[in-house]
Amino acid sequence: MKLLYVMFIVITALVLNLSIVFADANYELTIQCDKENDMTACVEVAQMYIYVDNTTALKYLEKACDGGNMYGCGTIGDMYQRAIGVKQSYQKARKFYIKSCNGGEMAGCGALGDLYAKGLGVDFSYAKSMKLYKKACDGGKEMACDRLNDPFVGSFEDLSIKCDEKDLDACTQLASQYGQEEDYDYAFKYIKKSCDGGLMIGCASEGYLYQEGIGVKKNLNKAIKLYNKSCNGGEIDVCLVLGELYEDGETIDINLGKALQLYKKACDSKNDKGCQKFDELYKSECSTDPKKFCKKYKK
Repeated sequence: MKLLYVMFIVITALVLNLSIVFADANYELTIQCDKENDMTACVEVAQMYIYVDNTTALKYLEKACDGGNMYGCGTIGDMYQRAIGVKQSYQKARKFYIKSCNGGEMAGCGALGDLYAKGLGVDFSYAKSMKLYKKACDGGKEMACDRLNDPFVGSFEDLSIKCDEKDLDACTQLASQYGQEEDYDYAFKYIKKSCDGGLMIGCASEGYLYQEGIGVKKNLNKAIKLYNKSCNGGEIDVCLVLGELYEDGETIDINLGKALQLYKKACDSKNDKGCQKFDELYKSECSTDPKKFCKKYKK
């Protein structure tokens, strides 16, 4: 017990000492930034605050950027791109990346290249992205060098061109790639485009995004409408998904009649799982309420 008490005292002292050291360092850097206009110190102060107080971090980064510290400009771009303490804006991110890159900060050039490679806030441009990656690579940024040889980079533009030419499979592939990159707004945009163009599996995917609220505000009514559109359009597996939603009642209100209709539709299309699901639910409900279910939903 005594040993534990001694350890507690030692650890407490270390934590307090580290807090004092941090406070002293923070105070010293703040003085260097505010009084001596040391822009490097402004960036270091911002880095101390960036995951604690985003507003203060942004204030010091803006001062650093305005004072000619291009790393500070690039970091502001990162904040806008990743929505760190600010509303996401690819346009604002682009503005600060351009300033950073033109000022000689190669990380800003690489980040700007990413925007052009993915069409985030700018038109797709494989050529511009490659030019920016090369500049960053020549400036010593290894990640940019890796990007120059990454086939994944060019695929965004290639798929975008095909999607614009009404290749609906390309639209869904593009949506999938944006999903992998966690750019859900763009994933929704392109999956919606595939559905609007008549690709029924795209409608099912759009329905799922509405159901889960991914890249769009959650809306179960729209999700069900899109699932129905996909099911009626020939995507039989989606009929099963919709039937299970009506049977389980976890996402929408239970409606066993609709569930049976959807399972029957799947079964009539030679879907074995649909037949199995219909038989199981039919037998269960027919024995419970024969007048309601037995005649009406008999295969």
